[in-house]
Amino acid sequence: MRQSRDGHPYLYTAFGLHIASGLLLPELLPDLDGPVAPDVHIGLGEVPTDIPGAREKKGIYQVARDRFLFWIRGIGRYYVTDGNRIIIRPDGSPAENAVRLVLLGTGLGSLLLQRGVFSIHGSAVLVNQRCVIFTGVSGVGKSTLSAAFNVRGYPMLTDDVAAVTIDDHNGLPWVQFGYPQHKLRRDSAQAVGVDVSSGSMVFPGKRGSKFALPAHKEFWRSPVRLGAVYELTAGSDDVSMRHLSIAEKLAVMMSNTYRPWLINGFDLRRQHFEWCVAIARTVPIVRLTRPGGMFPVAEQMRLIENDLPRE
Repeated sequence: MRQSRDGHPYLYTAFGLHIASGLLLPELLPDLDGPVAPDVHIGLGEVPTDIPGAREKKGIYQVARDRFLFWIRGIGRYYVTDGNRIIIRPDGSPAENAVRLVLLGTGLGSLLLQRGVFSIHGSAVLVNQRCVIFTGVSGVGKSTLSAAFNVRGYPMLTDDVAAVTIDDHNGLPWVQFGYPQHKLRRDSAQAVGVDVSSGSMVFPGKRGSKFALPAHKEFWRSPVRLGAVYELTAGSDDVSMRHLSIAEKLAVMMSNTYRPWLINGFDLRRQHFEWCVAIARTVPIVRLTRPGGMFPVAEQMRLIENDLPRE
């Protein structure tokens, strides 16, 4: 792993955090705010093999209220503590981009939860001056639709992890920008006009390997009010959308939380419910359904653009 050679950490910003990292993380944006005390420290080091008093112990992870230990064979062990530190112990000599992929996904996603930040499993773009999040089960097309909007000139905010904060004064949700990178399969990238030669291959999947593709040209670098959430589903005869009731919206938020299996271990059940209620009360949540086995990008984009109010 490439580390800082002079003892000074690399400084980055993502998800509203100032990050000091002993590892080179080229996916993240440099922190240009000057000598700000970091919120998060990341580095290599020794990690425990067990968390005493863990609330949950599963096959590849253990979780306590302020500690999270997980490991992936051939990549490494990750120890996330107190919402401000991630320590990584690589397993052998793994590919650097694989180590970073896990760090920037489950690693930072779990750290955000420890900090009391709600994260939706989804990708987000800026449309009509509001953030739009695409959520749904894995493989349904969240990143593909986000990339399609991005190619058309709509700024991207984040892919896969959408960090949402609730304004203490008015209860309105805001989305923090993540980092400028799409993760797409080759066929999805080609369908929306993204050249995979600009990226690197990451984990293989059942439907083909994904590529990590930079998206610096159209990337939004400040928090944005959440304007709508679209839950993507497949299985209808055509492309359609339906605005959901408050109960349905709450169910969508509960089921599309990023890494929801950490909620109990972090003792966040009540807080999690309050986050979901806050979004369900203030934001339109729409179910966007398409035919199974097809991904009619243009029609989905047209429906979304027409559905959103213009300012």
